Amino acid sequence: MSEAQTQEPSGGPADPATIATQTAPDPVEGSDGGAAAAPDAGTLTGGDALEGEAKPSPEIELDALRKAIAGDNDKLLGQLNRYKSAEAIGKAFSDHSEKARAKQTPLTLDDKATDDQIKAYRDAVGLGEVEEADKYPVGFREGFEASEADTALLGTFKDAMNAKNVDPRSAEAAMEWYQDFAEQVEQDKAELMAKTAKETQATLRAEYGGEYDGNIAAGQELIKTHVGEDGFNAMMDMRLEDGSRLQDNIEFVRLMVQIGGDYYGGTGIVNGDVESTAKTAEQRLNDLTELRRTDPEKYKSDAVQKEVSELSLQLDKINSRR
Repeated sequence: MSEAQTQEPSGGPADPATIATQTAPDPVEGSDGGAAAAPDAGTLTGGDALEGEAKPSPEIELDALRKAIAGDNDKLLGQLNRYKSAEAIGKAFSDHSEKARAKQTPLTLDDKATDDQIKAYRDAVGLGEVEEADKYPVGFREGFEASEADTALLGTFKDAMNAKNVDPRSAEAAMEWYQDFAEQVEQDKAELMAKTAKETQATLRAEYGGEYDGNIAAGQELIKTHVGEDGFNAMMDMRLEDGSRLQDNIEFVRLMVQIGGDYYGGTGIVNGDVESTAKTAEQRLNDLTELRRTDPEKYKSDAVQKEVSELSLQLDKINSRR
């Protein structure tokens, strides 16, 4: 037995050389016999295995971000290339979102709006500082036949729209509605007037027969005698509550015909046949007067006396207009 074998452990510290001989790993093949190479770092305990390796530059990372956001949209990629940092891209996105929300929210004014808010609103809707109502940018469309009432209404409308800060587009929409409404009202009136006139004339022609023209002329002449030509025309254009004309109201026409006939002593004088009418009236009056001699009792009757009075009155009127 060798000396190394006969020596037994004494319980003291082991010989460092012996421990090293027993525990040290074999030199790595190809090494120069120096210290062994450190093992690869472990995932859990060895730290970052890439420590010491080259990292991508910020420019490469930003380019990758642009491409990731744009995808296949080359136009969007071109827009993103204008931004030189990820922060700039984020800020641009935030600003665009704010502007989009602002466009979706219509401008409005309430009763508590300040002068600055009102001015900003008027500028935004294209109204600006319109101090005179007649300069408010709203009017009748081409081809609209405005009456005096329409023109007066337009002035009042523009004044109200300007005072209430109504944007011109909304005011134009309201004015378009009014013009359509006014034209429809006029069309309905024209149709009603034509219908009423036709019905009145048909009814009176059936009542008066061959005396229709003379009776109507008597009524016309009566009005002209008392109110003149202009007054006559004004009366003929008067509208009743339903929109029809006064001259087509059947009761009014009957009244004028009755008064005209009484006033002129028949319609002959109105038609220009004064002499014939006078001759006929005189002849009839002479015939009735002759009854005083031939038939006194008949002459004294109420019917004959009434006719004598009417003929005498008619002759007085005819003679005054010869």
